[in-house]
Amino acid sequence: MPGSIPKENYININTISNDIDKCVIDFFAIRNININDIQQIKSIPHNTLSLCMKYIYEQLFKPDKTLCNNQKSYIDYNNIDLLQTLADKFIDICLLFNKSLGLMSFGFMCGIDYSTLMRWQNERESNPQRFNIIKSVQEGHKMCHVGLLNDTPVGALAVANNDIETGLEWSKNQAAQITQNTVYLLPSERVDRMKLPKPD
Repeated sequence: MPGSIPKENYININTISNDIDKCVIDFFAIRNININDIQQIKSIPHNTLSLCMKYIYEQLFKPDKTLCNNQKSYIDYNNIDLLQTLADKFIDICLLFNKSLGLMSFGFMCGIDYSTLMRWQNERESNPQRFNIIKSVQEGHKMCHVGLLNDTPVGALAVANNDIETGLEWSKNQAAQITQNTVYLLPSERVDRMKLPKPD
């Protein structure tokens, strides 16, 4: 919020993406992990990447003291362009590491409380821009999750059974087809079919 963040701590939207990249490189270099090695980064647990998000916060966004309105981040919550840049960078990191992280981890990276993010999610009418940013993180999370599922035969089957976007929904469509091809007999018809004596 304007006036609540010391001027020297304003975040440069033109360099913040590179600053975050440097934090990611440093975090994993300390752990002897080469983030240019696809096999190494695929083996990194989800929780370790979430820990990296906390490291980014501590290096870039964590203030020395709590700001106005108990804000715990130098990020200007009213700067929509900055929030979108951070959301895009968060999704890029998830894609690079082949991980499916959601709003909680995005909050770790930015220092934005989860309850605040959920409030933004519910502000579709009053603040559609922040709502759209939250939606983009959620859709990115879903996309990464589907990608991970598609990497395994069982997961690919689960995606096919539930994929509304592509219209697959195999199990649902199969059930509908079975229903269409099923002949239902009324009680009186069953008696005739089974050659049972009709009740008096």
